[in-house]
Amino acid sequence: MQHEPYEKRLLRIFAEAGYSPAEILTIKPEDMVEIPRITVPNIRTVLFIQRKAPIPKRCKICPDRAFEQFLEELGLG
Repeated sequence: MQHEPYEKRLLRIFAEAGYSPAEILTIKPEDMVEIPRITVPNIRTVLFIQRKAPIPKRCKICPDRAFEQFLEELGLG
C-alpha cells in the first residue's frame, strides 16, 4: 500500500467536505472541527498556512491559482 503525501491527503479531506483548495486560506477553526477525518495536526497545518500565506485579502488572480502558487513555493504543489 502506497502512502499518500500529507498535503494531498489534507486537500482530499477538504475536497470531500465540499471545500475548494483556496478556502483553506479562509476557513475558520470552528468550521474545520466539523470536517470528517480532520485531525488536530491538520488543523494546526491549516492555521500555519493561513498565517504564512502571502495572499492579500483582495487577490487580483483567482484564489485557487494563488493557493496553488503558494503551495508550489513551499514545495508542496
